Amino acid sequence: MMLFNKYGFTYLSYKSQYSYQSLKMFILFRILDPVMNYLFYAVLVTAIVGTDYLAFVILGNIIFYTGNEIMMNFMSMFRTERRFGTLELNIAAPMSTTLIILRKAFIPLMDGLLVFVISLLVGRFLFNIVLPTGQFFNLLLIMAVTLFSIFCFSLVFASVSLVFSNVNLFLNISTSVLQLLCGAYFSVQILPDSLETVARFLPLTHAIEALRTVYGYENFALMPLLWKECLIGIFYLCVAFMLIKIMERVARRNGSLVKDF
Repeated sequence: MMLFNKYGFTYLSYKSQYSYQSLKMFILFRILDPVMNYLFYAVLVTAIVGTDYLAFVILGNIIFYTGNEIMMNFMSMFRTERRFGTLELNIAAPMSTTLIILRKAFIPLMDGLLVFVISLLVGRFLFNIVLPTGQFFNLLLIMAVTLFSIFCFSLVFASVSLVFSNVNLFLNISTSVLQLLCGAYFSVQILPDSLETVARFLPLTHAIEALRTVYGYENFALMPLLWKECLIGIFYLCVAFMLIKIMERVARRNGSLVKDF
């Protein structure tokens, strides 16, 4: 019940960030946008290599698009708080800054879950990407692991936003690296060994391979992929918690919450 208190962090974050005030806005932001995104890549892939490669790219893009939306929502939330002067109140509050961030993260996570589900439905009905029989539970596991991994990665940006007023540079670099190296559009196995090693330490890489494996477009052992993705998420979670403490001390010491860095 704490999460849904209308005066709580979670509900107020939702009201300040999301435009789901009407069915029209809901359709625009959470159905039309994914459809247009996947149609763009479908046309591009079909024009270059034909339709045989289409499902492979769409499945990879489903994971990347979901992760990108969660990261963007995190950044938008903290950017808005800094703009309206409420970010420093989080630091001044008697509640732990980490706990405040986690409670605010509930809505972006649920939004990411919604994006994932809608994307899978778009893949099914628009591109005829059918989930094989008996793979529904594995799909749920992939969904949960993917959300956990990208959530932990996004927390790193949340910690950086405590000190830097404009984190768009960090976000743009990270999304570009993920888009190039996580295997959304091609298998990471074709990368040079050094780049593949980097890709294996990024979130989403193993989740993308797991989703393609479930749908039969790649052939990997599923559970090792999910365990690796979980371990990567735990690593970034530990890094995020450490950075939050460090950035909080830096912010208190130099007043960076009210300065432009």
